[in-house]
Amino acid sequence: MVSEPSGDGEGHVPDVVDRVVRRLGAHRSLPSIERSSPPALGPPSAVTDESRLVRDPAPEVVVDASWIYITLELPGASRESLEITTTQDRLTVHALDAEGRTFHQEVELPQPVEPDGADVTYRNGVVDVTLRRIQAHRVRIKRGT
Repeated sequence: MVSEPSGDGEGHVPDVVDRVVRRLGAHRSLPSIERSSPPALGPPSAVTDESRLVRDPAPEVVVDASWIYITLELPGASRESLEITTTQDRLTVHALDAEGRTFHQEVELPQPVEPDGADVTYRNGVVDVTLRRIQAHRVRIKRGT
């Protein structure tokens, strides 16, 4: 049994199909067929996958008696966007490349350093940072007489 379209050009859903859709909608185990609202189009949500845009390069850390040497590879990073900050116990490197990718690395330092005494060189996509270690004060002990 199929209903005929009305004269105004609008087609009607056959009664049999309508009843089947209502029966399927009554079962909670089945996904709902009826739409409660039209699909929304627009900008993506605030949570987007930007993992391809952020790079976290692995640092190489070398410690000797007076210095800490850190080397990071940042291929394609521009010298103008390179930011390096140091504290006594942390080194932070942040840079951008021409494709808009972000390089970001925070390095926990194994020994305290003098943050103002950092020496940084950047050549061919490689950053070398040299930090002077804070030396412990030695106390001399005199033998009592």
